[in-house]
Amino acid sequence: MGASGQPDSKDVKKNQPQSILNIGGDFKGNIVVGNDNEISKIQKTEGAVPVNRQAKPKKKYGCQISAVVAIVVAVIGCIGTVTAAGVEPFTNWLLNRTPVATSTDAVSTPAPIVEATDTAVDTQNPSCVYNHNCSVGADWANTCIADYNWTVYSSSDFPELPKDESDCYAQPILKVFYTRDNGLYILAHHQALTSSQYYGLFTPLPQSGDVSFTLDLDMIDNGQVWVGIFESPNPSSSGVMLAAPAGNVREQAFALKDMPRGNNVEVSRIFQNSEGKYTMGFKLELGAIIANVEGIDMTRIPFTPRTRWLFLGYRAKLDNPVDGTADIQALFTDLTIK
Repeated sequence: MGASGQPDSKDVKKNQPQSILNIGGDFKGNIVVGNDNEISKIQKTEGAVPVNRQAKPKKKYGCQISAVVAIVVAVIGCIGTVTAAGVEPFTNWLLNRTPVATSTDAVSTPAPIVEATDTAVDTQNPSCVYNHNCSVGADWANTCIADYNWTVYSSSDFPELPKDESDCYAQPILKVFYTRDNGLYILAHHQALTSSQYYGLFTPLPQSGDVSFTLDLDMIDNGQVWVGIFESPNPSSSGVMLAAPAGNVREQAFALKDMPRGNNVEVSRIFQNSEGKYTMGFKLELGAIIANVEGIDMTRIPFTPRTRWLFLGYRAKLDNPVDGTADIQALFTDLTIK
């Protein structure tokens, strides 16, 4: 952390470019702005038996005709036997066939289980993982956090992050970032913190366009969830940020901040959701950024840098209380960049 109270640009691990917020105080149905411009609030799956047929020779036509008839009858008898034994299995197959192979006799081989698994994975299009070309957010749907999409940030030192042959980071990243339910999940528990710590993922954005996603909150205790647009993959750079405060996740008011100063530009009204889910986003203009929550635009903030990075992450430990334990549980889904 720098002397200004903002996170230092200590460690940014990336193979390609990515983007955060800051709140504190207490809520009791109202928003309280603390000394450091933070907001917070309280709570928050038989064949038939063959028929033997006997020919009755017609004696009046003589021996040769009888021999011919015997041969014909023998052939018919053979066909009858095969037909009688095979009609029922064939009928059952015709009437009851499904996409999964069904055994119709003792030597048939059942369809391997892997086919059903492959079908489910195909729905999620795993080819992008194998081909190293998943779009941002599509990697999550295929249980991958791709290093060519995301730059990992932490305000504390961390070692080189392992990846697999598909360029997916080993999970959990920094012991807190996972893929779950087609999204990015934060499951963070920190202890004995003496100062605020900052963690998240950045991805680069176009100069203009729209970013939207769903934030599903399970818990924010002694921390904040940060989402924002920054000039570089560092939360101490220039940016526009939304912060979700500690407290009752089913009642949230979001603070709009001008970074890196961290000043509150606006605090939204209190949104109530029984599941703790909120739709959020940013409109990127050439000279400004407009944040929105639940479809409601907030104050337009001038922003002139040509480079823009989306940040999804959190702050662990507020200035108050002194307690060094922090718990953050949140899920980002439905990420769209256009």
